[in-house]
Amino acid sequence: MNKKILYLDNIKSFMAVLVIVFHTNSAYGAEGGWYYVELSNDELSKTILTFVNAVCQTFFMGLFFFISAYFTPPSFDKKGFYPYIKGRVFKLLIPALFYYFILNPFCIFLVEPQSHLSLSSFGFYNMWFIMALFYFSSIYGLVRKWFGGFTVKINFPSKIGILYFILLIGSLNFVTRLIFPTNMLYIHDFSLGYFPQYIMLFWLGTVAYRNNWLDQIDSLLTSFYFRISLITIVTLPAAFLLIDLYGGSLASFYGGFTFESLYYSFWEPFTSIGIILKIITVFKTKFNFTNSFLSRFNRSSYAIYIFQAPIIVSLQLALQTIDVNIIIKVMLVSSITLIISFYLSRFLLKNKMLNQMI
Repeated sequence: MNKKILYLDNIKSFMAVLVIVFHTNSAYGAEGGWYYVELSNDELSKTILTFVNAVCQTFFMGLFFFISAYFTPPSFDKKGFYPYIKGRVFKLLIPALFYYFILNPFCIFLVEPQSHLSLSSFGFYNMWFIMALFYFSSIYGLVRKWFGGFTVKINFPSKIGILYFILLIGSLNFVTRLIFPTNMLYIHDFSLGYFPQYIMLFWLGTVAYRNNWLDQIDSLLTSFYFRISLITIVTLPAAFLLIDLYGGSLASFYGGFTFESLYYSFWEPFTSIGIILKIITVFKTKFNFTNSFLSRFNRSSYAIYIFQAPIIVSLQLALQTIDVNIIIKVMLVSSITLIISFYLSRFLLKNKMLNQMI
C-alpha cells in the first residue's frame, strides 16, 4: 500500500473503536438508544456518557464518510461503472442485508428471548451507515457514468472558506431538523437530521482526492479550528444547565423552530470540523505507518463494525448483576467487545468469500 495513505486506514480503525465505545455508552444510559439499556440512578455518570456521545456524534461518522469518499474516485477510475456498482453491492449492500435479516433479530432475541420473529425484528440499526454509504457511492457512480470523469480544480479552503462551510452545514442542519428531528429514525434507520453534514463531507472527500487536499492541510489552520472546537465543546454543558435552569427540555435540541435546535445545529459543525482536521493531521504526522498488528487490525475493522452489536448485548446481559459504576462497565464491556470482535473477525476472514466481502 502507498505509504502516503497508511494513516487513513489507521484512522478508520480508530473510528471503529470509537463506534464500540459510543454504542456501549448508549447501552449504559447515554442518549442515543440501544437494544438493551441497563437502568441506573447514577445521573452524573449518565450525563458524562451522554456528553461523550454528543461530542463523538459530531465528527466520527462524518469522518467515516469523508475517508470512504476519498477512496471512491480511484475505485471508479480503476473498475468502471458496472464492476464498481457490483463491488458496492457485494461489499456494502449484502453485509447490510445480513445484519438486517440475521444479526438485528438475533440482538432482539438476546434481550427478549420470549419474543417472536416479526417485521419489527428486522432493521439495519448501526448498519445504517453502510446503507447510506451504498446510496452515496452508487449516486457517485451514476453521476460519473452520465456526466463523465470531469475534475474541477479547487484549492484547499482558506480559514474563511472553512468558516463558510461550517455555516452552510449549520444552516442545512437547522432547516432539515424542522422536518426531521435528530431523535427520530426514518427509512433504513437513518437519522436524517444528521445527514446534511454526512452528505457534505462525502462530497468533500471526493473533492479532496481529486485536488490532493490531504497533503495541503495547514497545521496552523488546523490548530485554529481545533481550538474553536474545544471552546465550542465547553459551551454544551453550559447550554444544558441553562435549559434545565429555565425549565426547558433536551427534546428541544433535537429539532423544530427553537433556539436550542438552532444552537445545536451550529454547535455540531463548529465542533466537528476542527476535530476532523486535528485527527487527520495527527495521524498523518504521527501514525503514518503500519506493522504486523496494525495491518491485521485494519483489515478486521469492517468486520468489527458489523459484529460488535451482538457482542455488546451479550456482555451487557452477562454482567448486569454486577454492581459497579456504569462507567467502569462501559470500559469493561468496550474492551472485551473489541478483543472478541477482533478475533472473530480474524476467524471469519479465513473464509475466501468473506475475505473478499468484508
